[in-house]
Amino acid sequence: MKKLDRVWLWTLLALVWMGVIYALSDRPAGDYDGASSWLSWLPFASSVAHVGLYFVLSVFVLRVLVLLRPVSEGLIAYSTVFIALVYGVLDEIHQKGVEGRASEAIDVVADVFGAVLVVVFWFLIKRYRAKPDE
Repeated sequence: MKKLDRVWLWTLLALVWMGVIYALSDRPAGDYDGASSWLSWLPFASSVAHVGLYFVLSVFVLRVLVLLRPVSEGLIAYSTVFIALVYGVLDEIHQKGVEGRASEAIDVVADVFGAVLVVVFWFLIKRYRAKPDE
């Protein structure tokens, strides 16, 4: 087993990244005023941020599930997306109680989209690696 293929390492990365997401959502809206003005040119900047954050989280979660191989590949894919969905919903519920922040369904959609991108890339990489060299 390669040193990077350790379940505990990927689990730790996933948990730390969940902590990063929690810390970002625990800050009052006023803390992001500078970033809002700087990113005003980018449409859907908040959604892009959610996609990116949950893309990274889903890479870590997918890697843990692949290394554990608890179930089939299809169920690993669904589980990855489901974990992102559940954490996204919990994050939005938590965020509702933070000063100046709101809970929005579009954020959860962006979170799930980040996870779906990871799963799609995983299947494409698997397909590419399975092809014989031409």
